[in-house]
Amino acid sequence: MKKKLISLAIAGAIATPFAAQAGSLKVPNQDITLSGGITGAYFYNSDTKRDAFAVPDALIDLATEAKPGVVAFDVGLGTLSGNSLATSDAPLTSGAGTVGVQYGWVSVLPVDGLKVDAGKLATNVGYEVYPSYGDDNILRGLVWNNQPAYYNGARATYSMSSFSVYAEANKGGNGSTAGTAIGASGTFGAVSGAINLFSAVNQKSIVDIIASGKVGSIKLAANLDYQTKAEAAKTTGTDDNAYGVALYASMPMGDKASLPVRIEYVNDGTSGLYGLGAAAASNTAMTFTITPTYNFSDSTFVRAELAYVSTDKKVPAYVDDKGVNTDSNMIVGVQGGVRF
Repeated sequence: MKKKLISLAIAGAIATPFAAQAGSLKVPNQDITLSGGITGAYFYNSDTKRDAFAVPDALIDLATEAKPGVVAFDVGLGTLSGNSLATSDAPLTSGAGTVGVQYGWVSVLPVDGLKVDAGKLATNVGYEVYPSYGDDNILRGLVWNNQPAYYNGARATYSMSSFSVYAEANKGGNGSTAGTAIGASGTFGAVSGAINLFSAVNQKSIVDIIASGKVGSIKLAANLDYQTKAEAAKTTGTDDNAYGVALYASMPMGDKASLPVRIEYVNDGTSGLYGLGAAAASNTAMTFTITPTYNFSDSTFVRAELAYVSTDKKVPAYVDDKGVNTDSNMIVGVQGGVRF
């Protein structure tokens, strides 16, 4: 499996980043593509001096190809945990999530180039994806943690060669508030990009921009996220907006190894939108994550990780082993996984 960069010719590609190693199942009148993965991990937090073992992902994805005159589907069955850098204990206490349908939708092509999906959708917002085996890093970043993931709704996507546009309405669910989204994506020369506007009713709006490509053999990507409070969520005396930038690079180290790095900068102002603590608790945060990875094959891997967060003030999100707020946090981890 190779994580798809953001060349989203068909909306929803972010939800299924594991198709490259997919197999096929033959059923009457239908070919079903099977993909997915499972991972096991160990985490240690040097600030809280706590450790934990976890199974972050155990997912099977079943999908059929959308064709004219046929109702297709895509469904993810199993468990996922959204381990991120958002708090000291996020990777230590989350373990595996609830076992069940993590996402799923049916698709129709009413006219040439137009695809309509309805069900529990995967957002088009953001560069990173929910299954950790689809990311270059074990723990997802602060920017990812404040973007939507899966929600109930419907999406219409119109694709033209290497360019597509979409519009959607969602009813919320899975921790997301009901709202709407529009966006466009495509490939422009050597660069793939996407822009999305996501609006959560009475909560916030997100303008999200993604660009990815390669310089020689090095994969590069950037994700800019600008968030604005909805009128109903504004509080007198605090900021109404915030922004975050995540930069990604992955350098090959021979035929089987790679060295992914992620650097983030988040400016919360006094808005509290990025959730490091109560409003006015922190203005800025920076993260650095490095994840040396060894691939035994295209489908099996092991990797280590060091992830560090620094904030300009002590915040409730990060604590030491005595439960006292700190202005930094460091987590180390090891993960093994299989992608199929």
